[in-house]
Amino acid sequence: MHLLAGPEDQGWGKDPDRGLLLAALELLAERGYRGATTKEIARRAGVNEVTLFRRFGSKEALLRAALSRFIPAGFLERLPAEEAPLEEGLRQLLEAYLDLLKAHQALLPKLLAELLRHPGLRGAGPPEGILGVLERVVGFFRAQQRKGLLRSDEPPEEMALAFVGPLMARFLLGEALGVHLPLDPEAYLRGYLEGRYGAGRGGHAELR
Repeated sequence: MHLLAGPEDQGWGKDPDRGLLLAALELLAERGYRGATTKEIARRAGVNEVTLFRRFGSKEALLRAALSRFIPAGFLERLPAEEAPLEEGLRQLLEAYLDLLKAHQALLPKLLAELLRHPGLRGAGPPEGILGVLERVVGFFRAQQRKGLLRSDEPPEEMALAFVGPLMARFLLGEALGVHLPLDPEAYLRGYLEGRYGAGRGGHAELR
């Protein structure tokens, strides 16, 4: 069973550890933390266990490294820069997250469940790749607040969560129920921005 299709397109490239990292992610999703044994990970990756331990030291370290690479390398480049116009940046952010969720629709719910069951997989904080995304997204909202385009009385972290959170919830609920929940991107953006425009919006046209 292969839950990750087309890994080359997701930015894994020719990383020498790619096979082990992909095998670790897939087995974590398929069999859970306990079922993803080092023996089976090594077998699926086409290496021996000695190589696995030499490269990563332990199963937990390997799984943390794999989770840190879960976000495709090119995903960060798709996120809006701080100087991006508000509405354009939000559209860019929405498209990037929708594509990410679609690409990992078979994998994401299972990985999230394992992270909840085994907090040690997160280490001291979010995996490195995810942390970089969070910093970029929060930076965009913070910059929009500084420009006066978004209200300043809501922390940028909460603004980012209010934008991304419902997308994740919609996706996970749809997966759990086995139903497709259609999304109108422009309606989603209008709903998000309602009551959130800042005093410096000036002549910026409201989404319609």
